Amino acid sequence: MALLIDSRDLAGLISVEDAIDAVRKGFTDQGNAPSFSAPKTRIQYEDRRITVHPGGCPSLEVSGMFIHAERFTFKGDAQQYNGAGRRVYVAYNSETAELRAIIVGSLPIYPFDTFEESFGTETSITSAVGTDLIARSDCKVLGLYGTGLQARRHLVAMSTIRPIEEVRVYSRSAENREKFVAEMKTHCDLDIRGVDNPQDVAIGADLICCATNTNVPALYGEWLSPGQHVTSIVNSTKGVKEQAGLAKTRREIDDEVVRRADMILVNIREQSIVEEHGDLCEPIEQGITSWDDIVELGEILTGKTKGRTSDEQITLFKQNSDQGVGFMGLAGLACDIAESKGIGIEI
Repeated sequence: MALLIDSRDLAGLISVEDAIDAVRKGFTDQGNAPSFSAPKTRIQYEDRRITVHPGGCPSLEVSGMFIHAERFTFKGDAQQYNGAGRRVYVAYNSETAELRAIIVGSLPIYPFDTFEESFGTETSITSAVGTDLIARSDCKVLGLYGTGLQARRHLVAMSTIRPIEEVRVYSRSAENREKFVAEMKTHCDLDIRGVDNPQDVAIGADLICCATNTNVPALYGEWLSPGQHVTSIVNSTKGVKEQAGLAKTRREIDDEVVRRADMILVNIREQSIVEEHGDLCEPIEQGITSWDDIVELGEILTGKTKGRTSDEQITLFKQNSDQGVGFMGLAGLACDIAESKGIGIEI
């Protein structure tokens, strides 16, 4: 029998640490069995889109897909969601081929997320996995671009994997910065402060995280210094550019960030190639870097390649879209918890 699980019933039962470990295991399986994984697939008409993330994790004995729907619009230089339906996990036992569970809703990992805001919680967890692999271990100062849902989650995720003491945050709205600082100080015992100049976020930071909804660069490479790590999450797609009528693909970092990075890490290269992500494709077209120089999460996790080799290196994790293997790692974790707690309805 399979379980039908309302993700809200898992509230308070999934720790950030356990979620990170589950996604790490999922991408390790991707590195060992890449043929059991595929890039996300997205279909789109005007402001309507459906996205499917397929993947399988043999060592975790789970496979399946994660699916979601949104409507969105562009206002000025940013993307805004008009509507986002509850996400759905469909998880099979990869060894018996039996349906194990259908989980409705993104997993409730962060206590400050309301039900209306509970979509996309998994993105920050994947960001933490990649950042943990290549950022210096002694990062204490976090520079954060963004004050929305993902910025809140990324602050917590980054302070989970590194001994963060100070956080500098910037967004274009001073009011949003003030609200963000006031709210997050109640959830994190950290020195969090807003800054008026975006350059002040990057200068002197150990770890820089771009968690915005922007269409134009928030971070410029001329602000970087040796030893820093950058994590960036905005990813354009051909569909977004075409259907939204954008003149250019979305960007969160400029070419100089890519040029100065001694190491660039992505979830999987094929995702950016297929979707023509601007933050990577445009610098590659200009000869600044190449796909052969870009490393995948699974390659580091399986020991096929090394991560950071010096404290002086500038490293970049372009979190170029959550993958099915990560979602299936989380689905396996959620199923284990639900089964042990008697959560869900048998179907």
